[in-house]
Amino acid sequence: MTFFVPLESPLSPPSLPTFLRVAPDPDAYLAKVVSAVLNAKRIVVVCGAGISVKAGIPDFRSSDGIFRTLKRENPREVLGSGKELFDASVFNSEQSTILFCQMIARLSELSSAAEPTAFHRLLRTLDDNGKLLRVYTQNIDSIERKCGLSFGVPEIHDKRPRSKSKTRAISHNANPPILPDTSTLGSVSSGVDIPTSTLPASSSEIPRCIPLHGTLQLLHCQVCNHSFPLEKYLASFVVGQPPLCPDCISREHARRLMGKRARTVGKLRPSVVLYNEAHRDGEGVGEVVRKDLMAVSKGKGRSGADLLLVVGTSLRIPGTKRMVREFSKAIRARGSLPYSSTTVHTLASSSPSSRPRRGNNESAISTVYLNLDFPVPTRDWDGVFDVWLQGDAQRFAEILQLEFGKCIRNTQFLPQRKQSC
Repeated sequence: MTFFVPLESPLSPPSLPTFLRVAPDPDAYLAKVVSAVLNAKRIVVVCGAGISVKAGIPDFRSSDGIFRTLKRENPREVLGSGKELFDASVFNSEQSTILFCQMIARLSELSSAAEPTAFHRLLRTLDDNGKLLRVYTQNIDSIERKCGLSFGVPEIHDKRPRSKSKTRAISHNANPPILPDTSTLGSVSSGVDIPTSTLPASSSEIPRCIPLHGTLQLLHCQVCNHSFPLEKYLASFVVGQPPLCPDCISREHARRLMGKRARTVGKLRPSVVLYNEAHRDGEGVGEVVRKDLMAVSKGKGRSGADLLLVVGTSLRIPGTKRMVREFSKAIRARGSLPYSSTTVHTLASSSPSSRPRRGNNESAISTVYLNLDFPVPTRDWDGVFDVWLQGDAQRFAEILQLEFGKCIRNTQFLPQRKQSC
């Protein structure tokens, strides 16, 4: 059962599926959600475009979102929807490539100018208070980095040699490598070889924020895979022309001097994940998810997540959808039975209605969905969330920040009281 809790009185109550119940006392249930966040020790946040709209970044699927805006602005183009410019096939024609590059330039400029919202600042507060295990963001604006969270995808260190063609990846239209036996194909300095959205190889710390769909800040070559900052090539994208890779040009020049045959010079493309293509950092993303699910991460992740907060996403991307469901199962199960790889496989094959409850406390809140609309199809979310908070993510962030402030004051002036924050 999932309780429906509006942050503000809805003008017209939504039509609810059978497993959703209107909370008998919305204020009391909101207080329970706030208390659950304040008392949690290891929170996993999965967030989407809804947390960045107030920063000036348009979402994707609303009436004013990117998909419909692109369609309206390009009526003469053969576009079924603006979504087509986020498909890997966008590079198949010159005109669609031009439109894609110009769209990326616009999004890059918006992202560079954007400031963290109240919800972004809440993420930093959770981290500063030792409560944040991980943020998995579907956004490509990298605003999470601006609010001070460590950001990126760790590299996978494997002593066995392996070709790039055999590297496991994650795609928008399939499942992410969450479980050990399902790691198959799965919603922004010139001349310097840096890994896209990854940490340096010497770093052993898993970033607090994992970008699920890449970042607008980087470009990479479609031939040699070397990465470069987008800002240095923004002018080329403004006019719709992807630049040639400087590394490929340098190597080609050296080959000509040595009298060797010519090779292909690649073009730079944004390091964001499009529909129907593999995620170039998918193996790294999958490894972090696996560790957080199985509670094998060091430090805060040692005991696994105890609260899942899903915010500002319609959960349309299959990989993210599956990841949320698995985290929900893991968190709910962890309070009633030892959580191991065996448990992961057992949970993966069980139905939502048969999943174990968290101990004997039927009213415990451990999974929260915060968005204006409930994800569809609704039947896929039966038994996944304890509460659906309908409302604005920024409003919820402001409420939590106020409560954190109260906790800090109580801790400072009344140290003899039992601390719950």
